[in-house]
Amino acid sequence: MELETAQSTNSAELKNGATRLGGQAFAGIVALSAFFVLVIMSVHGERLFSLPPSLAEASKEDLPAFWMAGRMALEGAAAKAYDPAIFQAALPPPNDTLLWLNPPHFLLLTAPLGLLSYGAAKAVMLVLTFAALAGVAKLAARGPLSYIAIALSPAAYASLLVLQLAPFIVLGLIFSLTQAKARPLLSGFVLALLTVKPQYGLLVPVFLAAAGCWRAFGAAAFFTLLLMALSALIFSVETWTSYFSAIAGGLYQSHASGLYQAMISLSQTAAKLSANLDLRASMQLIGLIVAGFAVWRAARRWRRDAAIGFTLLAAVFAAPSVWLYDWPLVAGGLFMLARASAPWPLSIQMIAGLLWASVLLPLGSVTFAASLAPPAILAITLIAFWVWNEERANVKSPEADAAPVRT
Repeated sequence: MELETAQSTNSAELKNGATRLGGQAFAGIVALSAFFVLVIMSVHGERLFSLPPSLAEASKEDLPAFWMAGRMALEGAAAKAYDPAIFQAALPPPNDTLLWLNPPHFLLLTAPLGLLSYGAAKAVMLVLTFAALAGVAKLAARGPLSYIAIALSPAAYASLLVLQLAPFIVLGLIFSLTQAKARPLLSGFVLALLTVKPQYGLLVPVFLAAAGCWRAFGAAAFFTLLLMALSALIFSVETWTSYFSAIAGGLYQSHASGLYQAMISLSQTAAKLSANLDLRASMQLIGLIVAGFAVWRAARRWRRDAAIGFTLLAAVFAAPSVWLYDWPLVAGGLFMLARASAPWPLSIQMIAGLLWASVLLPLGSVTFAASLAPPAILAITLIAFWVWNEERANVKSPEADAAPVRT
């Protein structure tokens, strides 16, 4: 009898955990993808988790750019990082095609990495990445299953392949948007740190304005200016002039006009469908405007967590530079949407499940066609959640969703 009771309790806990993840169908897809990712990680573990003693032995990833920029900053040559010829000459193959495109206040974060050997820097980055993913699970999801789900998610695998910043960006966005009312100064400071990757914050001002979080808005602007001034003081004003010269000189435009299999922005999607540069730019602008309108309305009408989750997904849709390794933003967005209103209808569970796992398709292929799937599924998912949450927001009953984010 006790055994039956224990089994029944465990079954109920698993069912409740699945419900908190969006529903049993979505949780099932998450579980299957976690098993698949575990297999992949075990096969490619040496590349993911090995700690090369020197940069020359590093595999192809983005961490060498952070590490080298940090080293150059420590050596008083931060401004030279924005010269592609100098920067790439300092990087051995296969990473000698990387560019340093981030604003100079990012050097405040990368310089400490330059104090370490490359292997030690990678070890620190790996630990911090998993800590950030755990933080996303703690803030955005409910229950112990969420920690396993995010650590073994296709999003985590995509990020680990190149050791990029998406886990930190999504953690910072979730924290700052959930705390914008209660802790506006801290929220603003975190948002200021996130401006080292400004493309993912284009919709944040829209959300904050619609939600009436003006103190957080002002704090973010103040701390951003403070970080810019601090970086100019430490690394010299020339670093900023070199950064702006690189922008004016077309370095960013040249980089953005290329065609990349792993880049999945609207403009890149249009390029893969043979659109010219003008049409690509138009599609990106239209996507940003549509996403901005949707986020504004969501922040004013929906529950806070649902509006934040939608904003994270819309940020990926609207970003002019977004890559497969940025998929943790999608995972965090789905977690927040599940936190706000789970279980979802079966149709939304299936769409969200496809979105969760869709990044695996282009990761396993080198064709442009495979990279069209994630942005297409993302667009469908945004529409599905928009329609469903708008219907829920229109329900005027005691059982309707809690007050929207602006109250």
